[in-house]
Amino acid sequence: MEHPIHFLQETDGFYEEVKREVAAYVKSSETGGFASGVFFVKAGVLVFFYLLLYAVLLYAESATIALIAMTLMGPFAIFIGINVAHDAAHSSISKKQWMNSSFLLLFDFLGANSYIWKKRHVFSHHIFPNILNADADLKQNPMVRIFPDDEIKGYHRFQFIYAPFLYLLYTINWLFFRDFQDFKKQAIGSLKFRGHEKTEYLKLIFFKIIYVSYILILPLVFSSLTGWQLLLGFLLMNFTASITITLALIPSHVAEDSAFPLPDESGQIRTSWSHHQLHTIRDFATSNWFLNFLFGGFNHHLAHHLFPKICHVHYVSITPIIKETAKRLGLPYHYEPSFINAYLSHYKLLKKNGLQMNLAEVA
Repeated sequence: MEHPIHFLQETDGFYEEVKREVAAYVKSSETGGFASGVFFVKAGVLVFFYLLLYAVLLYAESATIALIAMTLMGPFAIFIGINVAHDAAHSSISKKQWMNSSFLLLFDFLGANSYIWKKRHVFSHHIFPNILNADADLKQNPMVRIFPDDEIKGYHRFQFIYAPFLYLLYTINWLFFRDFQDFKKQAIGSLKFRGHEKTEYLKLIFFKIIYVSYILILPLVFSSLTGWQLLLGFLLMNFTASITITLALIPSHVAEDSAFPLPDESGQIRTSWSHHQLHTIRDFATSNWFLNFLFGGFNHHLAHHLFPKICHVHYVSITPIIKETAKRLGLPYHYEPSFINAYLSHYKLLKKNGLQMNLAEVA
């Protein structure tokens, strides 16, 4: 019988100290750690531009303009997801749960099922990040070998070459395949299912129909695009969306020097839970105002993992607290100031993990 994964008890007081200082900051903030006016303005602006681009898609007389508008909808859908719906999934927008639930519906309107995504993200990835077969977010496609202890195939030696092209299909796979596959599974990562409510199945089908209707059927009827132009626009929209989401997600967990700890036979991880976050997460470009605005705090990823119920607009203030506390206690704080280097480091990881078969063969 497989033993459940568990962590050691923390002995140096790192997390307790950080929580005290963050609690003091939250108490002094006007919003108590929840969303600020800046958050709601940003959410409104992102949704407005997504709808504006959609209106251009439907009513532009020029097929070229319509095609450009549809292509740009991809990144804006991702920005809405990682800035607004993601916080809603962690109940960090408001202490009123109905408000979080309402904002979470944005995921469904954008084509992704919020229920199953929240399950795999909040209740699997956040608890066991970077742990093979436990982190449902990281292990998604057997064509890409991210975990150094995962099964290796001959084609993995070329993964650093073909992965960028495979990543272009990220959102198409998510919206049209992975959501349905996860509903069928009895477990995703560490999370075991006892079945789903019938209302969740109905919600899955209902919002998929809504999405396909407004993203494909209505443009086919009302826009200036022909059938093949619409298909091209749909592909370009998903390509740009996939590029955007991988730019945000990849640098924090799956870089060349990322750690992927394994539990022992009893399920024991050799660190405490908060130390595990320190070892497996890397912040990047935290002083870049542009990324701070668009990436929804994903570049302040350690703050998000340690305090997921605090809205991302506060991470700029929380990150220095975590960094200084870790430094004072002699604990690691992984950071890459260059966004480009942080992203490219992922492909160095893929190359290294894909070549391990060669080393095994030589041995």
